[in-house]
Parts: sequence; structure tokens; C-alpha cells
Amino acid sequence: MRRNSGKILAVVISCAMLAGASVQTAAAAEKKTEITFWDMMWGEAGIYDVAAEALVDQYNQEHPEVNVEYQSVPWDNYYQTFLTAVTSGTGPDVATAGSQTPMQFATMGEILPLNSIIEKWQEEQDSVLEDMPEGILETNFLNGDYIALPWNSDTRLFTYRTDLFEEAGITELPSTWEELLDVLRTLKESNPDVFPLVTAGDMGSGGAQNLMMWLTVSNDVGPVTADGQSDFMSPKITECLEFVATLMDEELIPEATISYKDADAQKLFYSGQAAIFYGGPVPGFFEDETLKDKISILDPMQGPSAAQPQTVYWANSIAAYNNKDEEKKQAILDFVEWWVKNCKTLFTDGRCGKTPVLKSFTDDPYYDSAVLEALINEKIMPTFVHATYPIQNFYPAFGQINGERYLGSAAQKVLSGRRDYEAIQEEENENVESALELQEE
Repeated sequence: MRRNSGKILAVVISCAMLAGASVQTAAAAEKKTEITFWDMMWGEAGIYDVAAEALVDQYNQEHPEVNVEYQSVPWDNYYQTFLTAVTSGTGPDVATAGSQTPMQFATMGEILPLNSIIEKWQEEQDSVLEDMPEGILETNFLNGDYIALPWNSDTRLFTYRTDLFEEAGITELPSTWEELLDVLRTLKESNPDVFPLVTAGDMGSGGAQNLMMWLTVSNDVGPVTADGQSDFMSPKITECLEFVATLMDEELIPEATISYKDADAQKLFYSGQAAIFYGGPVPGFFEDETLKDKISILDPMQGPSAAQPQTVYWANSIAAYNNKDEEKKQAILDFVEWWVKNCKTLFTDGRCGKTPVLKSFTDDPYYDSAVLEALINEKIMPTFVHATYPIQNFYPAFGQINGERYLGSAAQKVLSGRRDYEAIQEEENENVESALELQEE
């Protein structure tokens, strides 16, 4: 009995030790730093989000002391989704979002500054700083703080049908607005049944806003001056409105443009009913077997008051949101830094269709066959100026000026038939001035 009792005791002790080990293991697991990461759908569902989740899984495997929970966020009503979550304390620790989102939440005191990452890169002479386009870090510099780190940039461009250009006898690409108008007129004369140019002109998806942002940037002007004063009464903006009027009055764009969304304009271009499409890059056009050998993109162009071609781009960033848990902050900062340095697969596997901020990413063999991305890097990127031009960085009033679509509103008034340019500019100038006044309060 004693011998059996001893065996029983040994088993009990052994089980207790195993149980203790299990408790310790569970306790260790519980000590993992949990980070909630919200990521926008930067590409096609089922492709981009799969690549992004795999990237997060890689981080978790490399950092067993941390668990980053990935959540894909749709673009529909995304700002309200963020606003509700952040203000209620249920928002993400880290997130990618629309380009101006970090600035909007920074003004609310909800963004964790990333200065320590920049300082670390500077002290270590990290090559990542030289790998970025000049000035792109400053797009998210606000009141002495880096409020986000850019990882991709977005632009708009003109995709054209090379076959229709050839039929019309067009051998040289336009480099100015006037040359573009001449090309559109030639296309119309050559093939009256095909729209020379299609683009989104609605307000919901920002179509008219995007068109006017291209016009203003390429004409060396913005809704505000470099020192933050309204510039909506500038003669350069008048030239932009006159250009839109010419497109309508000469029927170089569809009469219904004011109601078009991107999908409407893309459909016309894809079906051969339009010679040129202006809008975001569409990788699918360049992958379609029936279309890819018949299309390319136009060169950057300059307006009548510009000294050189300029193309608008948006710096899209990753930001950290304020967290009261001091022990968690360093883990959050580490993840943000890692994401910027290691997100190449989002372009190569996730096919997000954006331009990488780290230029070295484009050395990947993927870009040997990614025709559209290679064209953007070669032809368009060298002329990039930020959407906030002539101010380099996102500024508080930009959220309202861009969000309320003041540039797009002016364009829509012209698309609807108005030609009283000065009155249109006065109306939107008042709106811009009000936004700037609110910024100062």
C-alpha cells in the first residue's frame, strides 16, 4: 500500500508540475502584447487583403511576444467608421486610411506621434530615408510632429487607346493643355461615334474634385497659397474652369459627365466608346487580353500658367492612434516601422496598384511585367507634387477644403452650364476662407 501510495503521490506531483507548466505557458501567452490593426482595402478584395493578412502573420511569427490582429476595412463611409470608433475608445491601435485621415485625428489629439522612428532612422543613418522620394515624409508633419508614415502614393492619370490614336493619325503625345485639346478635337473629327475623353464628374466619388485637382496642380496653383491664404480668386483657377468649359462646349466629353462615377467612365473606355480615360490607375485594363496591347498612358502635362509639368499625388500612410497603455506604445511603434520597411508584397502579391514609397521596391522582378506600374514610375512619378500643393503637408483646413469638395463644386457648376467664372470663384473662395478661419480658432 505504501509503495502504491508513493506511486500515486508521484503521479499527483507530476500532474501538478505539468499543470503548473501549463499555467505558466498560458500566462506567457496572456502576456502577449495585443495590437489591433485596421487596414483599408487598397486593392481588389480576395487579393489585396489576403496579401496584407499574410504580411501581418509574418510579423506575428517574427515577433512571438506580439499579436497583431488584422481587420480589413471597406472604403464606404470609412471616415465615419473611424470617427465613431476612435471617439468611443474602441478604435484601432494602428491603421491605414485615406490620406488626410491622420491629420484630421491629430487635430483631435488622437494620434500618437512617430518622431522617435524618424529620429532612430536619422541616428542610424537608415537607408530608408534615402529610399523615399524627397519631401514625402513632410506630408504628414504637423505642429512639430510626424503624425504618420507614408508607405504608398496614389495618383490620377490619362489612359489612352493607342489604336484610336493611330487611326486618327496622332503621332505625338500632348505635353500641354492646348495640345491635349488639339488631340481631343482630332479624335472627335476622326471618329464622331467615340467620346474623345471620359472621366468621372460626380461629387460622391470625388470625380469632379479629382479633375480639378489635376488641373490646378498642373497649372501651378491650389485652393490656398503657400502661406495659407485662400487663392481661389487666382486667374490660374479661372483658366482651369475655362478648360472644363471648353471640354463641355466642344463636346469633347459626354454631356452626362457631371453624373458619372469612375465605373461609368471606365466602362465606356473598356468597351471602345472612349479614346481617353482620366482617373485612377486601372491595372485590369493592362491585364485584359483584348485591351492590353492597345493602351498606354499620356505624358504629364502643364497648364498655360505653369513652368513645367506637374502631377498630383496623395501620400497614403500608416498611423498609430493614442493609447493610454504606456507599455504598449513601443510595440505599436515597432509594428508601424516594420510595416513601412516590409510591405513590398502588398504591391507584388496584393497588387494594390499604388506607387511604393520605398523606391527600391520597384527593383523587384514583378515590375518587369507590371506594365502600368512601370509606366507610372518612369513617366509620372518624377513630376509628383502633393495634393495639398503649394503647401507640402496636410494642414487642418485641408480636411474641410478637400472633404467638402470646393474645387469639385466649382467644376460641377461649369459642367452644369454656368460660365460666370468670377462668381463661381467668389462662392468657393468664401468657403475656403471659412475653412481657414476655423483652422485658426
